Amino acid sequence: MKGRRQQSPMKTSNLILLALGVFALGFIVAMTVIFCVKGAVPDTLIQYTLGAGGVEALLLAGIKISKVKAGDKPGESEDTYE
Repeated sequence: MKGRRQQSPMKTSNLILLALGVFALGFIVAMTVIFCVKGAVPDTLIQYTLGAGGVEALLLAGIKISKVKAGDKPGESEDTYE
């Protein structure tokens, strides 16, 4: 079709960030419901779950920074998900 741009496949890092965001949103909603029903929240579970998500985000940022410093062009050697 003329004039229509082809959609590029989703990058692996974007897919991981999307999954991480969906999980975090679901987790926060579940903890809110538990708080409303039980009147208490499992603080340790929240700390470790969101901490693991933060570590994952830091690792992805480190990979991106190392690629920029190495001079790789965005998306040049990154796996894609079609």
